[in-house]
Amino acid sequence: MKQFEAVDIRNTALQIVLCRCPERHGHLDLDQVARKLVADGVSVRVVDTLCDYRTFSQEVLEPCRQHQKQLILGACSLSLIGELLEQTLGRETHSVWSLIDLKEVRDATALYGLLRARRCAAEYPESLRSSTPHRLGAARSLFRPIGAKVPYRALVVGGGVGGCQAALDLAGMNIPVTLVEADDSLGGNMARLDKTFPTLDCSICILGPRLVDAASHPNITVWASSRVKRISGRPGHFLAEIEHRPRYVDMTLCSGCGACAEVCPVIVPSAWNAGLRPRKAIDIVFEQAVPLRAAIQKAYCIECGLCVRACERQAIRLDEEPRISRLHAAAIILSEGAQLFNAAHLGSYGYGRFPEVVTNMEFERLVCATGPTHGALITPFGSRPRSVVFIQCAGSRNRRFLPYCSVTCCTASIKEAMLVLEHEPEAQVTIFFNDIRTAGKSFESLLLRARERGVRFVKALPDRVERAQDQGPLTVHYRSTPTSKAHSLQADLVVLAVGVVAPDADSRWVMRSAPQKDRYGFYQEAFYWGGQTHSTVPGIFLVGGCHGPRDITQTVTEGSAAAAHVAKWLRHISGRRE
Repeated sequence: MKQFEAVDIRNTALQIVLCRCPERHGHLDLDQVARKLVADGVSVRVVDTLCDYRTFSQEVLEPCRQHQKQLILGACSLSLIGELLEQTLGRETHSVWSLIDLKEVRDATALYGLLRARRCAAEYPESLRSSTPHRLGAARSLFRPIGAKVPYRALVVGGGVGGCQAALDLAGMNIPVTLVEADDSLGGNMARLDKTFPTLDCSICILGPRLVDAASHPNITVWASSRVKRISGRPGHFLAEIEHRPRYVDMTLCSGCGACAEVCPVIVPSAWNAGLRPRKAIDIVFEQAVPLRAAIQKAYCIECGLCVRACERQAIRLDEEPRISRLHAAAIILSEGAQLFNAAHLGSYGYGRFPEVVTNMEFERLVCATGPTHGALITPFGSRPRSVVFIQCAGSRNRRFLPYCSVTCCTASIKEAMLVLEHEPEAQVTIFFNDIRTAGKSFESLLLRARERGVRFVKALPDRVERAQDQGPLTVHYRSTPTSKAHSLQADLVVLAVGVVAPDADSRWVMRSAPQKDRYGFYQEAFYWGGQTHSTVPGIFLVGGCHGPRDITQTVTEGSAAAAHVAKWLRHISGRRE
């Protein structure tokens, strides 16, 4: 951060602060302008990010409060900064300010002339010489922001099925959208599933066209491998700071041919396949990834240079660095989804000790054609399972862990039981449940179909899972009632229906009023009645698992509903009628 001082800040009544934002007004040499103003005896500061609330407090609020200064601020986000001034200095009658939109200034000479004119107007305002006691009101009417416009754009955080649906609906209404996804590919958890309930349709067959449409739509800008690091501003004028994680591959040159992965000598676990299948340090996430581009896991890369020589398009960028982008948006849709509960906390079920104990997501990858076994249902020891056990409420509806119902577990396990019978028709499939909750269209019919196919339902939650002898089958111990006789059941594969937890807590919100969360960490809705997508901050909307457990159908519905609310919100704050 550079600073230019003409005289002691305590002895000057006027302070000029200019924001050096290379993305918005890099054509202006603010240092040159500041040196000229310093020569004129003006106190000038040039800062890097005036829209950052911390910088704004240090460079503007504190000096103004301590020394009762008049301000001239030059920046690009005038509505955002004007709101901060109104909220923080609006109650202080000695605070007078003027805002200049640097995007509207053509060069440094024009800016210097404009600042000199504003300096004269600030030091000798005719309206301030009147005897009216409302000095601040007169100053506000004289120094009105120039060029402050509503940013007609929506930001969608999360590229799962709900975020893609919201983005497509907004783009179809001719609203520009920026879609930010933390992973290397769009799709979220739905892309990892083999089938969807209750129809048992192929998951990627449903999701794939949405992903391609979202990536190719002219009104949608997709930023994969990125995360929203900070959000500031106010309703209708949000400023998002987005960190782009380097993929070490030029997205504009890579064709997704896979030649780099063929020569890479480093083998690492595949997070996409839940660690059940290895991958190369440079590879494409999965066959239907969007964007279909390679990425390097730099933590494992030995920089041997083989991928550089193998790439005919010269797309490898081993020296790539993270970069930051700033985006102004009038509305934000949060669609980051929820996270799976860590099954290792359930020590009595042996997850992590017995390789035959897997989570429901790991089971989905086992039976998926793009999974580690290419769709063959086998145990970790290579044998075909003859007995498969599903344990419901693994962490959910438990006072020690998750006291709430995770909504999708019951129907998902019934679906997975049907998949077992598709692969192994003679297998014995047992579902241990607390309560069967299949509240959804055609969900109950899926339950009836499973019973007709021979799936056994036992109302009991097992106490523990043990192995009687080395390499032998697992033994599941359970009681039908707390006082009944203990029973046991042998299983070649045990699937835990783990619940979902709220996304990790973050410190991205630097607004005066951030979206509130409930006691479980999910975002809280603005209204107590169900079906809503409004957060507690106007202009910020909620989709999917970020505000509670949701299935795919409800997430897609909420995505379309949020898009409609965003369109209504944009018309309201911008005055547009189209």
